[in-house]
Amino acid sequence: MSASAFNNDNPLEAAATQMRNLCSDDEPLPRSLDRGSVGRMLVHIDNIKRSVIASTQDHLNAAKRLNDFALIFARLARNSDSPDGALAMRMTSVANNLRAASQQLAGADAVPEWRGAEPGASK
Repeated sequence: MSASAFNNDNPLEAAATQMRNLCSDDEPLPRSLDRGSVGRMLVHIDNIKRSVIASTQDHLNAAKRLNDFALIFARLARNSDSPDGALAMRMTSVANNLRAASQQLAGADAVPEWRGAEPGASK
């Protein structure tokens, strides 16, 4: 499976991968965002992923949390030193994937059919 197919099928995993890449790259993050904060968001995202795959009970709460994270990344991109720069574009892409995952969860009463989102699936 190609990376783009995976990203389109599972926006939550795509956002997590993008966030991990932001942390592992040598490019500096905006002053208001450190790698530790991104790491803590990733822990929440992994917990959200497990929760929504296991049950539909927390979908609205998960959708709200993912949208909150999307707003953070969108704001960071807008307020970056270079809003048209590569880092801002990467943060905007994270925000878009988080927002897409949020919208899918908010509009569904079923477990998402994201490819690679099965319980126990590897990262």
